[in-house]
Amino acid sequence: MNSLAAKLVVRLMAIQLGVHAVTIGLVIAFAPRLLLLEQPVLDDSVATVGVWAGVQAVASTLATILLARRVRPALLSLATGSSSVTAPEVLTIYDLPARLVAVHVVVTLLLSGVVLLPPLRPPVSDLYTQVAMSLLALTMSSAAMLPLYVMLRGSVTRVLEIVPFGVAREACALVEELPERRSRVRGRLLAAVTAPVAFVALGALLLVYAHARAQMATARFEEGVMLARASLGVPAGGDDRGRKEAIDAAAAHGFKMSIDPQVTAMATTRGAAGEVRVSIPLDRPEDGGAVVTFDSAQLPAVTFTYALLALVATALAGILGARLGGLFNRDVAFAIREVRMTGAADVVRGTRTLGRARFGSVDALVQAIGDLGGVFREFAGAQQSAIVSKEATERMRGLFLASMSHDLRGPLNAILGFAELVRRSPLSDAQYESLQIVEQRGRELLVLIQTILDSARVEAGELDVAPDLASVGDVVMSAVLDARDLVPPEGVKVTGEVQPGLPRLLIDGTRIAQAITNVIMSSVRFTQEGQEGAIAVRASLPPHGDRLCVEVESAGGGLPPEEREKVFEAFKNVELARRHGSLGLGLSLAKSIVEIHGGTIDVEIVEGGGTRFRVWLPMHNDPTSIRVRATSRPTLA
Repeated sequence: MNSLAAKLVVRLMAIQLGVHAVTIGLVIAFAPRLLLLEQPVLDDSVATVGVWAGVQAVASTLATILLARRVRPALLSLATGSSSVTAPEVLTIYDLPARLVAVHVVVTLLLSGVVLLPPLRPPVSDLYTQVAMSLLALTMSSAAMLPLYVMLRGSVTRVLEIVPFGVAREACALVEELPERRSRVRGRLLAAVTAPVAFVALGALLLVYAHARAQMATARFEEGVMLARASLGVPAGGDDRGRKEAIDAAAAHGFKMSIDPQVTAMATTRGAAGEVRVSIPLDRPEDGGAVVTFDSAQLPAVTFTYALLALVATALAGILGARLGGLFNRDVAFAIREVRMTGAADVVRGTRTLGRARFGSVDALVQAIGDLGGVFREFAGAQQSAIVSKEATERMRGLFLASMSHDLRGPLNAILGFAELVRRSPLSDAQYESLQIVEQRGRELLVLIQTILDSARVEAGELDVAPDLASVGDVVMSAVLDARDLVPPEGVKVTGEVQPGLPRLLIDGTRIAQAITNVIMSSVRFTQEGQEGAIAVRASLPPHGDRLCVEVESAGGGLPPEEREKVFEAFKNVELARRHGSLGLGLSLAKSIVEIHGGTIDVEIVEGGGTRFRVWLPMHNDPTSIRVRATSRPTLA
């Protein structure tokens, strides 16, 4: 069980919750210092931020669970080491970090707007203060998106490293088929350059706004108090007729003043729209006090200047990011082109000249590709030399086998001829038995030499075939009779059975009989001697089949299961040759002849430990294709 894949979803949720907790902590810690909030406003804002954090945590958890449902089977397959994962599922896993960050952005923007609504805004916080608080929270959350994405991407990348190579290659091919994915490189680099500048600019703007507003509020508070005491205090000579003119003059400067007999102490209250109401006791108790109302939510003029500077800085960062993104995109395209060319003909020849990328990381990748190309050139050179050497060895082996076969067949034919002449002379029983052994072994050796010669012709693509309509029964029984002549009288028995009514096939009857004889003789070697009916040859046409089957079944002995696929490989199974006295050349030739006719040959273990070979021949064939396959030299492995 791979824990990286099994716990990916839990790890993604933990990363998001941790980033949310740190972000909210930073907002709560820096809000009083950056925005100069008063304690009542701060207390209500902290409660609002806490609700914000809870909603964001729930949204992130639900989004992770919902998005991970599509890839849960793939993650389970990777965790258990299964290869059933598909390329589209790999791409879905790859896209998880970007989608989760997108959800984070959307939720943050929605919460920033929702907390500005009067029913949800803290009662002691005016609209302008809450806008500044929302912008601060939005800035902190946006600044956390980059490390959040990096950590999410790191966790997903560690899981993608265990994806099977073939599936990963298919996923990369799918990415290449989507051109819009390449443009994301430029967009991400643009965001990586522009976003920090925008965050810093917005933070600086909030800081300037908070301090300028605090200074303006303090100045207007002191100005209002002074106006109230100077205009509404005890007039000279007790004449209070000038109070109305003073109130009207203050209103022209944004101060609303009135007399309230209930005022007995200095007090300050704030309204939802940012207005400040100050109660100021007057000198004469019978007059009560003055009430001064003024607007503290006005934007200081310096704020607009800094806002313009922030926009200019962000625009310049955007231009720089777009430029860097374009250059980086071209470097990535250049690196992709170098990767695709690695292993091509120009790399093998060593004529390709690598360029230089502008970015250090991409340039290091390109140089590594160049070094890899050098390794490929050395490997390709060694492989080419190995292929040439192997071809020369195969040609030499074929030439040797053909020459040896021709050289041996002449003397052997002479020996068999003289043995036939000796047979016509009067012989004793012992002499006749000895002569029979000489003739039988001579025929075996002649068949072996012919097999060697035909195998060399197959490898050289020079095997002669003469396809014609032939009776399957005649071909099979001819092979059975030839095998009987090669088997010692005291050896295993060979029987033949042909299903009545078999159609005629377009084959080279002599070659197919040779192939079946070789299969029978190989079965003889795998069979224990002295068993009655040990080798059974049956030709039949399966119901609703388009191929005719010739079975060669032996009882007893047989082949171990691990050696079944090796019996058709000539000269490659020394242990099998030592036990059965054959290097597999007969079966190798039989397989080649059958495949030239468009058929196949297979072997299986039957109940009781015997061996069953099946030769499958097509019912319909084309003489031209048979000749083409006979003259096609096999590809070297």
